[in-house]
Amino acid sequence: MSAQANQDTASRFAVYFRVRHYESDALGHVNNATWLHYLEHAAIEHSGALGYTLERFAALGGAFIVRRHEIEYLRPAAPGDTLVVLTWPVSFAGAKAIRDYEVRLVATAAAAGDTPVPADHFWSADAEPDGDLLVRARTLWVWADKNGRPRRIPAELLPVFFPG
Repeated sequence: MSAQANQDTASRFAVYFRVRHYESDALGHVNNATWLHYLEHAAIEHSGALGYTLERFAALGGAFIVRRHEIEYLRPAAPGDTLVVLTWPVSFAGAKAIRDYEVRLVATAAAAGDTPVPADHFWSADAEPDGDLLVRARTLWVWADKNGRPRRIPAELLPVFFPG
């Protein structure tokens, strides 16, 4: 099974975060490890919104695990800022899945105030994303069995992550 999608046909998802003080480093910027947490969280929430929770993956005999992250830091974020992580699958091939991300600044701490963080949602490829681009990233995920050995991605996942 092999699938590759362009950004117009892949299912896309938006997950929102308000940066907490403990997620920043000594310079007052989001810590590098926190960016990774945001990316992983967005991927898990996206899968769950498609009906594929970690429990459902386990029922299929495996789970996606991270093999590699590539992150391009363009601008910092600070405590109190509201961010959106946009994520979408790029390809499935054998045991490998590639997922892309953009992190954008929705509101600065001063502008966010007590405004609630928006709800996570599917995002149309036709919609222009809000906010300044802060981070671009790509993750190589590998489908692995319960012993951590790579296995071919189950065929039933292809139409879920690559509709149309």
